[in-house]
Amino acid sequence: MLGFTLVISLGFVSYATRADEIDRTQDEIDKTQDEIDRTQDEIDKTQQEIDATKNKQQKLEQAKAGMEAYLKDLNNQYASIGEQIEDLNLQIKEKEQEIEKTQAELEEAKRVEQQQYKDMKTRIQYMYENSQDNFLTILLEEGSFAAALNKANYAVSIAAYDRQMMENYVAQKEAIEDKEAELQGQKEALDELHASVVKKQEEVSALAKSTSGKIGQHVNAIAAAQADLEGKNDTLEGQKELLADLIAEKKKLEAALEAAKLAEINASLGDVTGVQTSGTDNVQYGAYGASEDEVTALAVLIHCEAANQGDAGRLAVGAVVMNRIRDPRFPQGDIMSVIRAPGQFSPVTSGRFDLVLSQDLGSVSSACYDAARRAIAGESNVGNRVFFRTHRNNPALSGLIIGDHIFSYTWNYAPEE
Repeated sequence: MLGFTLVISLGFVSYATRADEIDRTQDEIDKTQDEIDRTQDEIDKTQQEIDATKNKQQKLEQAKAGMEAYLKDLNNQYASIGEQIEDLNLQIKEKEQEIEKTQAELEEAKRVEQQQYKDMKTRIQYMYENSQDNFLTILLEEGSFAAALNKANYAVSIAAYDRQMMENYVAQKEAIEDKEAELQGQKEALDELHASVVKKQEEVSALAKSTSGKIGQHVNAIAAAQADLEGKNDTLEGQKELLADLIAEKKKLEAALEAAKLAEINASLGDVTGVQTSGTDNVQYGAYGASEDEVTALAVLIHCEAANQGDAGRLAVGAVVMNRIRDPRFPQGDIMSVIRAPGQFSPVTSGRFDLVLSQDLGSVSSACYDAARRAIAGESNVGNRVFFRTHRNNPALSGLIIGDHIFSYTWNYAPEE
């Protein structure tokens, strides 16, 4: 009796140890999944920051390009205004030369006028000082009527000529003065235009300098954004590497969990050979209202687990999933929750299920879809069994054998009553 009790106690300790190991491994899986979720959130946040930085950098590049085009236009304006200023300077110089020439002409006209006035004054004075009393006196002096007449006419002509020349010089001087005034007006207009153009050039120069400064600021901002972007990309790469490590660690833990569960099952079976049956256990349950996405997901799982197991083998896998929805021992209430329950289906754990679901639906046969729809409609050829394994890997297990799989009501594949 003492030995028997000791065996039982050791068996209990072994079972408790395995159970604790399974619980600890499941806790580690859950913690790793939390880390995966947190890291994925950080990756999503970093990616959003990268996208925002890229958008900011693109806007800065566009603004910089616009400013560079504006600066180029300002430089063209500055060059054009410079040409205008050169042309105005030439016009002003020519106008100044014309004014100088006109002023010289005016001085000459004044000098001639003054000389003419002086000469006329001298002649008048001479004629006054040497005047004759009358034509008779001139006639007596000349001794000839014709000579006296000529001398009298000459004096009259001289006086008329002086008056005419004086009038001409006065008119010429006035014309030159008008011309000088006109030239001065033109020069003043040119000076005003020159001043306004120079002011415009200064304004364009100030705008160009300001725009150049803004371009420099944008260049610095773009460089800063690029540095920030490179830093965020490095952070993102580090986060992705961490995520890959966490996913790999989770897969290792899930594999360890599966191994621990299998060891627990095998230990519970001991050396007893299981009771095995073959054939089918056909039952018709109520239909489940599945969406097209759920039909597709179940068909993909059937494809991954039993694509080569014939119609019966494919239906059996689909029926197990639907039986778990109906079984109160399982908390999952829909197809996708059953499929994604932690550590239940190896294609989900390995990632093959998601790979086919997202990238290779074309490989899923119509037979897999038919099996999924039959199972969803309530058809089962495994009764209400909710577990299955590969039979050849576990020859000691008890259960219903269909193709390469063995199906059971219990997780430890106890002999069926």
